[in-house]
Amino acid sequence: MLRGITRSHHSGGMRSYLRETLAAILIVSGCGSGEAGPDAGDWRFNADTVRSADGSFRQTSFLRVVGQEGPEGEPRTRPVILSFDCLPDNAGSTIMTDQALRQGSVETRLTVDSSPPLRLPAFAGTTPSGGQVVLTVPQDSLLALLSGHQRAVIEYADGAGSSRTTAEFRLTGLGVYQAPFQKACAERGG
Repeated sequence: MLRGITRSHHSGGMRSYLRETLAAILIVSGCGSGEAGPDAGDWRFNADTVRSADGSFRQTSFLRVVGQEGPEGEPRTRPVILSFDCLPDNAGSTIMTDQALRQGSVETRLTVDSSPPLRLPAFAGTTPSGGQVVLTVPQDSLLALLSGHQRAVIEYADGAGSSRTTAEFRLTGLGVYQAPFQKACAERGG
């Protein structure tokens, strides 16, 4: 059952800092800056170590795929991103678009391959960089739902329900990065 559907400079400190930095570099270089060859499809994975305000180091990561979107019933010609993000205190799943979206709660419909559509609760809004639809289901549940499939179609509206959009994402290659991404998420600290 998927949840939510109707995640000082003494030598010891310096060694720890270098170990964490090296681990982040190895994670990023291990995935070739997000390019793992033809099996990765359109997916990109990134992990990085950042310094927090309290001076500690924390890991952040993202897993993203670029798809195409368009108004409901019209060709999908504009780029759109499905992003899974892990920050020190938050893991989230977001559709990022260049559209301005009215703020508010929305329901999205997710169709994976030829399965019946599922309703996913979400929140829409606009940031300085564009519109976002934040999917409010657990990230691990959504990744499990998408895993092993070829295509996802997500229908969404803005917070007022006046602008309806359909986005399509190729899922081929998700399996290349899913385990490393989820491992990086688990290690992010919180």
